[in-house]
Amino acid sequence: MSARNKVLECAGAVLSAWRSTPLDSVPANLETALVDLRAAVERMNEEPHSRTTDPETSKQGPCSYRMNQSRSDVLRMLRLRPLTDIELVAAMSPKMSASGARSRRAELVRMGLVKDSGKRRKASSGRLHAVWEVV
Repeated sequence: MSARNKVLECAGAVLSAWRSTPLDSVPANLETALVDLRAAVERMNEEPHSRTTDPETSKQGPCSYRMNQSRSDVLRMLRLRPLTDIELVAAMSPKMSASGARSRRAELVRMGLVKDSGKRRKASSGRLHAVWEVV
Protein backbone atom coordinates (compact mmCIF):
# COMPACT_ATOMS: atom_id res chain seq x y z
CA MET A 1 0.00 0.00 0.00
CA SER A 2 1.38 3.42 -0.90
CA ALA A 3 2.17 5.87 1.88
CA ARG A 4 -0.56 8.21 0.59
CA ASN A 5 -3.20 5.47 0.68
CA LYS A 6 -2.08 4.47 4.18
CA VAL A 7 -2.54 8.09 5.34
CA LEU A 8 -6.02 8.15 3.80
CA GLU A 9 -6.89 4.84 5.46
CA CYS A 10 -5.68 6.08 8.86
CA ALA A 11 -7.52 9.39 8.43
CA GLY A 12 -10.72 7.44 7.73
CA ALA A 13 -10.19 5.45 10.94
CA VAL A 14 -9.69 8.68 12.90
CA LEU A 15 -12.89 10.17 11.50
CA SER A 16 -14.87 7.01 12.22
CA ALA A 17 -13.61 6.89 15.80
CA TRP A 18 -14.23 10.60 16.26
CA ARG A 19 -17.83 10.41 15.02
CA SER A 20 -18.60 7.68 17.54
CA THR A 21 -17.01 9.57 20.46
CA PRO A 22 -18.96 11.41 23.15
CA LEU A 23 -17.66 14.96 23.50
CA ASP A 24 -16.55 14.51 27.11
CA SER A 25 -14.04 11.69 26.57
CA VAL A 26 -11.32 10.45 24.22
CA PRO A 27 -11.47 6.66 23.84
CA ALA A 28 -8.36 4.54 23.36
CA ASN A 29 -9.32 3.65 19.78
CA LEU A 30 -9.36 7.34 18.81
CA GLU A 31 -6.00 7.95 20.46
CA THR A 32 -4.56 4.88 18.71
CA ALA A 33 -6.00 6.03 15.38
CA LEU A 34 -4.41 9.47 15.82
CA VAL A 35 -1.01 7.92 16.62
CA ASP A 36 -1.28 5.69 13.53
CA LEU A 37 -2.26 8.68 11.38
CA ARG A 38 0.70 10.72 12.60
CA ALA A 39 3.10 7.84 11.85
CA ALA A 40 1.59 7.39 8.37
CA VAL A 41 1.95 11.10 7.62
CA GLU A 42 5.58 11.06 8.77
CA ARG A 43 6.29 8.06 6.49
CA MET A 44 4.53 9.82 3.61
CA ASN A 45 6.65 12.95 4.14
CA GLU A 46 9.81 10.84 3.88
CA GLU A 47 8.92 9.80 0.33
CA PRO A 48 9.71 11.96 -2.71
CA HIS A 49 6.68 13.82 -4.03
CA SER A 50 6.15 13.40 -7.76
CA ARG A 51 3.61 11.99 -10.18
CA THR A 52 3.98 8.40 -11.37
CA THR A 53 4.09 9.75 -14.93
CA ASP A 54 7.04 12.07 -14.21
CA PRO A 55 10.48 11.19 -15.57
CA GLU A 56 12.99 9.63 -13.17
CA THR A 57 14.83 12.94 -12.72
CA SER A 58 11.66 14.55 -11.34
CA LYS A 59 11.33 11.79 -8.77
CA GLN A 60 14.89 12.38 -7.62
CA GLY A 61 14.47 16.14 -7.29
CA PRO A 62 12.39 16.35 -4.11
CA CYS A 63 15.01 14.35 -2.18
CA SER A 64 17.78 16.86 -2.74
CA TYR A 65 17.15 20.35 -1.39
CA ARG A 66 19.71 23.10 -1.36
CA MET A 67 19.73 25.63 1.44
CA ASN A 68 18.46 28.77 -0.28
CA GLN A 69 17.76 32.19 1.25
CA SER A 70 14.09 31.59 2.07
CA ARG A 71 14.80 28.26 3.80
CA SER A 72 17.63 29.94 5.71
CA ASP A 73 15.26 32.72 6.80
CA VAL A 74 12.68 30.23 8.09
CA LEU A 75 15.36 28.16 9.84
CA ARG A 76 16.80 31.31 11.43
CA MET A 77 13.34 32.29 12.71
CA LEU A 78 12.75 28.83 14.19
CA ARG A 79 16.17 28.93 15.87
CA LEU A 80 15.03 32.00 17.81
CA ARG A 81 12.14 30.01 19.29
CA PRO A 82 9.83 27.15 18.30
CA LEU A 83 6.77 28.40 16.38
CA THR A 84 3.48 27.16 14.98
CA ASP A 85 2.86 27.66 11.27
CA ILE A 86 0.55 30.58 12.08
CA GLU A 87 3.25 32.24 14.21
CA LEU A 88 5.87 31.53 11.54
CA VAL A 89 3.71 33.10 8.82
CA ALA A 90 3.21 36.21 10.98
CA ALA A 91 6.93 36.43 11.73
CA MET A 92 7.91 36.08 8.06
CA SER A 93 5.30 38.53 6.73
CA PRO A 94 5.54 40.56 4.50
CA LYS A 95 8.89 39.15 3.32
CA MET A 96 7.35 35.76 2.52
CA SER A 97 3.83 34.63 1.65
CA ALA A 98 1.91 32.35 4.02
CA SER A 99 2.11 29.38 1.65
CA GLY A 100 5.79 30.10 1.05
CA ALA A 101 6.61 30.06 4.77
CA ARG A 102 4.68 26.81 5.32
CA SER A 103 6.29 25.21 2.25
CA ARG A 104 9.81 26.18 3.35
CA ARG A 105 9.11 24.80 6.85
CA ALA A 106 7.84 21.51 5.31
CA GLU A 107 10.99 21.28 3.18
CA LEU A 108 13.14 21.82 6.27
CA VAL A 109 11.24 18.98 7.97
CA ARG A 110 11.97 16.69 5.00
CA MET A 111 15.62 17.79 5.13
CA GLY A 112 15.73 16.70 8.78
CA LEU A 113 16.53 20.20 10.08
CA VAL A 114 13.14 20.93 11.70
CA LYS A 115 10.75 18.64 13.57
CA ASP A 116 7.39 18.64 15.30
CA SER A 117 8.20 19.32 18.96
CA GLY A 118 5.18 17.32 20.10
CA LYS A 119 3.79 20.45 21.74
CA ARG A 120 0.59 22.18 20.63
CA ARG A 121 -0.49 25.82 20.97
CA LYS A 122 -3.94 27.28 20.66
CA ALA A 123 -4.45 29.81 17.91
CA SER A 124 -6.94 32.66 18.08
CA SER A 125 -9.42 30.33 16.35
CA GLY A 126 -9.23 28.02 19.38
CA ARG A 127 -7.64 25.21 17.36
CA LEU A 128 -4.43 23.51 18.41
CA HIS A 129 -1.43 23.78 16.09
CA ALA A 130 1.86 21.87 16.00
CA VAL A 131 4.88 23.71 17.35
CA TRP A 132 7.92 23.31 15.08
CA GLU A 133 11.50 23.37 16.39
CA VAL A 134 15.02 23.09 15.02
CA VAL A 135 16.55 19.62 15.44
